[in-house]
Amino acid sequence: MRSPTAVTADDHQRYQYKPLPTGTSIRVLQIKGVREGKLCISLELIDLADDPFFYALSYTWSNPHANGVDFTEYFNTVSGEYTSESKTETVCHGKSIYIQTNLADFLQELQSSLEQQDSPFQIPRSQEFRIWVDAVCINQDDLEERAFQVQMMGDVYRKAARTIIWLGRGDQYTTDAVEAISKLAACPQDVFVQSNITPFRQQEPDVYTASGVPYISWMEWCSLAAFFKRQWFSRLWIVQEVILSRELFLMCGSHQICWEVLVTAARTVEARCKVLGFSPSTLFMQAHEIAVALEHNTVQLARWRDFYYGTSAPEPQTRITFENLIYDTWIFSATDPRDKVYGMFGLMKTDLKAKMAVDYTSPVELVYALTTKHMIDHYSSLQILSCVQDASIRRIKPSPSWTPDLSLPYFNMMCSNGFFCAAGVENKTPQLLPSSSWDRLKLKGCLFDTIVETGNDRTNHVNSSVLLDPSWFELCMLLSQPYQHTGEPRTEVLWRTLCANQTSESVVPAPKDYGILFKELLSAMIMVRAEIESEAYAEDQAKQEARGDPGPPPDCCTGFMDALGKAQEKWTFAEFDTLGREEILRHLCQRPRFLSSDRHGWLIYTLTKLQILALTEDNPNTPNWEELEQFFYNPTYVMRRKRGHDIVLVRQNDERFSASFHKRYGKHKLFLTEKGYLGLGPASAKVGDVVAILAGAEGPFILRHGHPGCDIGEENQEERKEKEGENEVMSLVGQAYVHGIMNGEAVEEEGFKLREIELA
Repeated sequence: MRSPTAVTADDHQRYQYKPLPTGTSIRVLQIKGVREGKLCISLELIDLADDPFFYALSYTWSNPHANGVDFTEYFNTVSGEYTSESKTETVCHGKSIYIQTNLADFLQELQSSLEQQDSPFQIPRSQEFRIWVDAVCINQDDLEERAFQVQMMGDVYRKAARTIIWLGRGDQYTTDAVEAISKLAACPQDVFVQSNITPFRQQEPDVYTASGVPYISWMEWCSLAAFFKRQWFSRLWIVQEVILSRELFLMCGSHQICWEVLVTAARTVEARCKVLGFSPSTLFMQAHEIAVALEHNTVQLARWRDFYYGTSAPEPQTRITFENLIYDTWIFSATDPRDKVYGMFGLMKTDLKAKMAVDYTSPVELVYALTTKHMIDHYSSLQILSCVQDASIRRIKPSPSWTPDLSLPYFNMMCSNGFFCAAGVENKTPQLLPSSSWDRLKLKGCLFDTIVETGNDRTNHVNSSVLLDPSWFELCMLLSQPYQHTGEPRTEVLWRTLCANQTSESVVPAPKDYGILFKELLSAMIMVRAEIESEAYAEDQAKQEARGDPGPPPDCCTGFMDALGKAQEKWTFAEFDTLGREEILRHLCQRPRFLSSDRHGWLIYTLTKLQILALTEDNPNTPNWEELEQFFYNPTYVMRRKRGHDIVLVRQNDERFSASFHKRYGKHKLFLTEKGYLGLGPASAKVGDVVAILAGAEGPFILRHGHPGCDIGEENQEERKEKEGENEVMSLVGQAYVHGIMNGEAVEEEGFKLREIELA
């Protein structure tokens, strides 16, 4: 294995780039052999206007190997070879050029392949092998040239005879991965789809034999996962490189794969997973990663190629527009965060390029802000504001609060599919007003309501089993019964708000039977919570016994039945059993809350609140004590399995509600407004924040008085209200779902009036 050298050459020993002579000139690389153990190359000037013959390379500059779960150890082991300081010396026209390890690996493999008689590279006899490689063919130290060449990259890949995709040198998984791809591509898709095979899972050979499918071993599935988790598949620049290239060819070490073969294999897996209703490959995802199927990026790239070359007709929402590409490529990564915008330029129309010039001297926050304004103005849509992430997870700081952080691989649009219209049909068009500077955004909107209570912030919990939050039920108890804004029972309002009243496919409204699935999911979560609290009880008891202290607090429980018994005792002791429905509503559904610590007593008080909700509704969508006890003894599905110290919910037979809930709830929390509305908003929303309805937006937004980071205390709230008629600067916290105002109902309320709102 090559040991990269440190960069030590003096400037006079380094290769010096000469300016490109024309606006369509590029440099291409040729391999000249090896001398004294160093690879020798040359750089030749060609002009794209002459339609020259050359290849192009698509690769990643850094560590190319798979990362995550079983693959992290090897990834970390070789990471030292791929640092920016560890480069390989190459000789170019007698001078030194230092190139990244991954590129050096490719050039070495390429030279070996070109020397073979059966080389896969088709080169006309009159031509030499020339290839365009961005890291070497662009003078990376010249920001002006770099910016200009980035704008030309679309033409480079269009003109190249072929694009080679280099995935990195081979590893222990490569051979088995290529074998799995070959088997999947050779299998008729309908046969695989109708089989009993679960991709990325270990199954006996008999299952494959009975289905008429070549056997794919567990090692081959793991290897295929490692293949798809190579870094190239998540790199943003590959989007335009793959879409625009005439022909694609993959290399992984010494293995060579036709692009169409890989796409066929990926589509076969995707088609089977659609029938299964879930993505088994997420087993190979780390807890912090976005749970997107491993084959997704390959299938999506192939779909975009089909659209681009006209082999299939796209739906409007999937057309290759700058707006759609920004949303659809969010999960792809870029080393330079500005490239999340600039990486799309090769696919943009000429008029858009003129408005959004590439400039690597501009700070990231400026690039993102101008992009956001451009999208609002050009597409007459505020959808991009729906992507603003919670401030606690943003990477680009400082930044205007209204600018999404495109460098994050994550965003969670609350409502962005055209089903809602909170500002009413008469205000469907955004009203973007001239602003005083690049970091200000001025719109028309209405400050409709104020947050008076919020749920707990659960954003640090990755494990789905602990998403159950006692504050759900506290806020639900504070709602009118029935809900004054829609007439629905308040437990129905609760589950509709938790999933933003949408299916996982964003169909509105969510079906009525979601209430049954919600009750089942709550029951399972309660049982899991009982086990968590029981373990905490045992840990504390052991520590206290060792110290000679008395036992854990009396509100601790050793299991579900213990918690239920203690909740019943407290209920009777407080004489709640003597109260009728109206008395319970009057005495037990008011502030303040009654909560215990997160570690102990949590379950007893949660059971109490569930019983209150059950007694104040007919057929509530939350379980009562009797139903929970029945579930404890006869669960409708297996509730948990252990993986190390994690407790996770096992799939339900019907997981439609949980799929929608998990999609909407991530990085969000419930809140209650002054006017009695229940909403789901950003994790950092807090008391005093404002629910605003902006013209042209599907859903409401949460705004905060003052600049980002400003904290207006409660003592200043009245003063702020008096100034509501004036134009004050506010910051955007994020988008929200508020049950009862999503279809323009707020417009009908007295006092609704659009005003100028300036965001910083």
